[in-house]
Amino acid sequence: MTTSSWHDHAGQIGLCVALALAIQSPSPAEEIRLPVTRDTWVSNVGKEATCNLGGAPKLKVKSIQEMSLLDLDPSPLRGRVIEKAELRIRIAGKERLWRMTLSSIAAEWTEGTSPRYAEETGSSTHNARMHPDVPWAYPDSDLCSVILAQGNTVWGMADATPPDKKGWQKIAVAPKVIAARGAGLSRGFLLFDDTGSEWTRDGEKLTVRHFPNRFLHSRNGKADSSPYFVVHLGARDAVPPASVTDLRATPDNTGDSIATVRWRTPADRGPAGTAGFAVAANGKAVPRYLIPLAGSPGSGVTMHLRDLPLPRGQRHTITVRAIDWAGNTGPSSETSFIAARRPVVRLPEASIVPFSGTADLPTLGNVVVYVLDALDKVHPETGKLIPTQSTSYLSANHLWSASGRRIRLQAARGETVMFQLVLRGSIRAVTPTIEWSSGEFRAIPEFYDLRTVPTPKGRLPDPAVPLNGEFTPDNADSGAEHHVRPILCEVTVPRNAPAGTQRGTLRLQTGTERLTIALDLHVWDFSLPDQLSFLPEMNCYGLPRNERDYYRMAHRHRTVLNRLPYSQNGTVKDGCAPTLRNGKWDWTAWDKRFGPLLDGSLFADLPRAGVPVDVFYLPLHENWPGAMSEHYNGDYWADRAFTPEYREAFVRASQSFARHIEGKGWHTTLFHCYLNNKINFKQRGWSRGSSPWLLDEPANFQDYWALRWFALAFHEGIAGQAPNVRLLFRGDVSRPQWERDSLEGLMDYYVVGGKAFRKYGRMVRDRQRDFGLIVVDYGSTNDLTASNMQPVGWCLDSWTLGSDGVLPWQTIGRANSWTKADRLSLFYPGETIGRTGPVASVRLKAYRRGQQDVEYLTIYSAVTKQPRRAVAEATRHALRLKGKAGGTGFRGGEDAGIISYTQLRPQDAWRLRVGIGQAISGIAPPSRPRWKDFRPSPRDISSISRRAYHVAP
Repeated sequence: MTTSSWHDHAGQIGLCVALALAIQSPSPAEEIRLPVTRDTWVSNVGKEATCNLGGAPKLKVKSIQEMSLLDLDPSPLRGRVIEKAELRIRIAGKERLWRMTLSSIAAEWTEGTSPRYAEETGSSTHNARMHPDVPWAYPDSDLCSVILAQGNTVWGMADATPPDKKGWQKIAVAPKVIAARGAGLSRGFLLFDDTGSEWTRDGEKLTVRHFPNRFLHSRNGKADSSPYFVVHLGARDAVPPASVTDLRATPDNTGDSIATVRWRTPADRGPAGTAGFAVAANGKAVPRYLIPLAGSPGSGVTMHLRDLPLPRGQRHTITVRAIDWAGNTGPSSETSFIAARRPVVRLPEASIVPFSGTADLPTLGNVVVYVLDALDKVHPETGKLIPTQSTSYLSANHLWSASGRRIRLQAARGETVMFQLVLRGSIRAVTPTIEWSSGEFRAIPEFYDLRTVPTPKGRLPDPAVPLNGEFTPDNADSGAEHHVRPILCEVTVPRNAPAGTQRGTLRLQTGTERLTIALDLHVWDFSLPDQLSFLPEMNCYGLPRNERDYYRMAHRHRTVLNRLPYSQNGTVKDGCAPTLRNGKWDWTAWDKRFGPLLDGSLFADLPRAGVPVDVFYLPLHENWPGAMSEHYNGDYWADRAFTPEYREAFVRASQSFARHIEGKGWHTTLFHCYLNNKINFKQRGWSRGSSPWLLDEPANFQDYWALRWFALAFHEGIAGQAPNVRLLFRGDVSRPQWERDSLEGLMDYYVVGGKAFRKYGRMVRDRQRDFGLIVVDYGSTNDLTASNMQPVGWCLDSWTLGSDGVLPWQTIGRANSWTKADRLSLFYPGETIGRTGPVASVRLKAYRRGQQDVEYLTIYSAVTKQPRRAVAEATRHALRLKGKAGGTGFRGGEDAGIISYTQLRPQDAWRLRVGIGQAISGIAPPSRPRWKDFRPSPRDISSISRRAYHVAP
């Protein structure tokens, strides 16, 4: 029992007297003026991110690129309720301020003295709290970790008043932002430009002003131009809140925390209200960025204890005291715990090792034959390999022994394994076949001609064209002694295959010449699930008329094709939405077209028989069902930009989809409400684009605010309609650090740019943990001149960092993808070469290999009861995974970028896979349809919609 619970009758009377004296009768509001006592501006652009401007005569705000830090003397605020406040600034240029945010700051900072962009040791910059290497919060964190809802900060936005004749503007400040400074929950204020880019329209002409430079006078300029705060003080409050209750600490070894600490918010006995907490670990203050703010009285509080020098395996004491908005601190409550030991996973080592030694390569007539991993890339003219391998690799590797003329493979039930047969010499016509010794083993091998495509480094193989018996190279040069051509072979292990080694014979025949090679396929005693545990989402923006062939090909490769059903101009593609007739939706054509994808019947004869598509875009967006041209008034801010009828139509359409999908029983697919369109396309003409915001890859806060508005409408529509249907609001975000908490509780499927996912991974994972997000890592696939291990490395890297999938932003090739290297062409159009369906690239098959490897890790974590985080760290160590973020050269908009893994070799992933496969097989877990169930978390939209961010003047 805490000390606050011990009261006798006399003590209660004394407390009442004290309360009466401390809580005086409300007095008329007192207005005080508080000058800015320190200020600086910071930039995150290039080299400027390490510079300080604490001595500059001006401050600057420029959307997400540049912002300012301010402070005041907090002593006059203590012991008072803050009724309202405003910041008064004088602009120092032609640009006025529009909508602005002021946020608390969860870390101390140093103003610095530099009058211009310059590095200054010990001063604060965007990248460091103290230049050059003291982070703002946790290791490698920057300013974004302690502002704008991150690091348990508060913020509010307001529309600045128009400048007066002298250039002065007023910005309303949320009372809690001011109060947090007085209560010791903040170390100053961030001033942020919410509007950012501006635009004007003249008919079809759109003129955009990207990130205007907005200057204001700082405290270092003229005294009569310095910024200051005006604060209206309300009632006095000297009474602290009660002690926290239900304090407990639970050891945690699942992530980067050593314990999860929970308690309940106490009521405040004064008028200010409980604001936050002071927490100490073993008597030392816990950093402010780790400590949650208070909720309503009685509500639960959760703190993840991390970043502290608290030895694992030892007992530690936690002390918590409540603080109210007037700065009064309540009595302490205490608990203790033994810190969880960090789980150390040693991944099992394979007892199977690669073949070794050198030997003459076998021949078929005058053609030399050898075997490589399917993801080794062979240059057809030089025979050089990508990635580079040793000289003995051709005669002995992890799959092949030339001396024994033997190929050795391993696979789980339901898994597809591959290898390459490489032919070097004057190649005419070759027929490959595989025959199994056991007639009951019915794994049907499939062979592919790896066609070459012109690249800057010569012709290189990529499209895998199915062979129907004989292999006849279409561009073979019979006189080229060293001409090299690969044949790809893949084998899918049946789900009813017995565990153990299946022996077979690979035969190659040309004319009367024949070469036989032994083939051993060891089947592990476990199965891969039909439902994917990791989602390689093949995003695309359109499909040919034979679209079902593309969906089937993706399904066969354990990936999922997702086609956006509308264009940038707001036109829904033909047949991609139900039609509205006489006020009622007609689903007939839509169901006929997409029903087989959603009930799985389209895939009944494929390896994952009958499993519906994993994800599917709905046609909901800013121009459907309501038309922008009829309902949008031109405002930057979505909550005041539309007619009530427009919002109602969006809500009702969302509701109708929920009811219809529930009625059809489509309970497996993740249905996405996703807004993809960008204002950039309006620069080609107003009607060329339908969105006045960046709804995909948002930048300015007006963009995030628009996403929030649509998300609220979507969730309002689906709420309570179909509890079994998986309807999700999706956002593709390349700047999670500027999102604030605007989409918390609204976002379900969180697609984050690869570079940002790695830099701000902790922020993303915290949202994933707290709000049940499905996180997908987006980027691009390797080009044809680079290693085909990139998709495998990306899948493994992304999973080990906490994601649930990867998403190459475009995947459908065009006719000229056959004649000019196209990194986007994971599916080649077969019609170009006389085929009726698409042709898979080797890179698409590499995504399947990466997905299957993640399935191994997922199953291993589950059956050994090892935390995913621990298995992930061991995997990263074993593979030395360290992706390198780079650009692709894309110029049509924002580059999705690419994460490359130049050091990862096929045999490295094989070694990991075989060791884990052996370990799982030894446990022999029963088959499951799924090892991970992707399901949206319940959303309480009523509480989210009541959050007040906008501050009235």
